[in-house]
Amino acid sequence: MSPDTPLPAADAGRARTGKRPRRHRLMLDDGPASWLETEGVAGVPLVLLHGLGGDALTWQYNVTAFAAGERKVLALDLPGHGASTLQVGEARVADLADWVDALLDRLGLGRVDLVGHSLGARVALDLAHRPGRVRRASLLACAGLGSDLDYDFLDRLAMAADIAQARAVAGALFARPDNLVEPLARALALRMADAGARRAVQAILTANRHDLGAPLIRRDWAPPGVALQLVWGAEDRIVPPPPPGLIPGNIPLHLLDATGHMPHVEAASRVNELVRSFHS
Repeated sequence: MSPDTPLPAADAGRARTGKRPRRHRLMLDDGPASWLETEGVAGVPLVLLHGLGGDALTWQYNVTAFAAGERKVLALDLPGHGASTLQVGEARVADLADWVDALLDRLGLGRVDLVGHSLGARVALDLAHRPGRVRRASLLACAGLGSDLDYDFLDRLAMAADIAQARAVAGALFARPDNLVEPLARALALRMADAGARRAVQAILTANRHDLGAPLIRRDWAPPGVALQLVWGAEDRIVPPPPPGLIPGNIPLHLLDATGHMPHVEAASRVNELVRSFHS
């Protein structure tokens, strides 16, 4: 989606009031960084990382709810997405995490909490291994936890340069598409019609294809001192929930009924509750 394209409401309980986030931009070495931010001074800042093909606006029904209690919330446009740089370097998860790390340092932010979706959740997990960077992380539909990823879908997402292709991609994201598909499809088609944006998404997918399909081993989970929770749509067909045996017993897994790959949109009220509780 473009940085200014809203999604429709799918969950009547999602928060639409409170402090409105403002768009911020600055220049890093490889180009612009763009994000939405709410003002706040209380507690640990909360940083939101979207999935492949998304942008900061995918969090528009969560930001004000997460910011309750005067907390600072930042929803980033990752490299290759939104209004941030199209330069993605080698495009690996670690490279995206390096970019986030550099931006947080530039903003003077030390230890933060993270909420990541899909690819963004895997970036959050990488950041969780960096000493002093992460206190808590909520991973939504996290790519690369042993699930059988739908690579056909991901390939179609990376090539969705017309409205018909974009509609097919958008429809697969939700368990109950309703009125969600058309605006998301139009925004996706508009973005992916830009050859530079399309190349960036394709580069990220190519660079991480093997790693995202490999199950984590014990050392890949966050080190002691970083708390994790997993949130998943029970009907996620893109990154299906992993087998329970792959998840360490100390990490809670919340499965949301009648929900697909975008739980923070399709079941925003429930996700907002889970995140606020875990990151208090």
